[in-house]
Amino acid sequence: MYLFMVSHPTSGATSFAEDLIDNSLAACVHALPAGTSIYCWDGEKKRESETLLLVKTAVDIDVFSQRALEMHPYDCPEIIALEVTGGLSGYLEWVHNMTRGTS
Repeated sequence: MYLFMVSHPTSGATSFAEDLIDNSLAACVHALPAGTSIYCWDGEKKRESETLLLVKTAVDIDVFSQRALEMHPYDCPEIIALEVTGGLSGYLEWVHNMTRGTS
């Protein structure tokens, strides 16, 4: 199982999360309250309102990233994968089943 962290512009975060659920790429997406990201891109300082999405899935990083890149408005979105090494077995099984166990 993986936990993907994805920053997304707040305006489209819910649609992005729903697409992941609708396509069985996530069992659950938790959207943390919007915050401000300040970063440098192409030599310019940027300030964006973003929502951090915590995506619970058994889908492989390559499969997940392919769809995320199709949907995400950024050229180079933050997609970070953390491998889950433990947890409540019933929950982990549910995540695996909801995402077709494609890990």
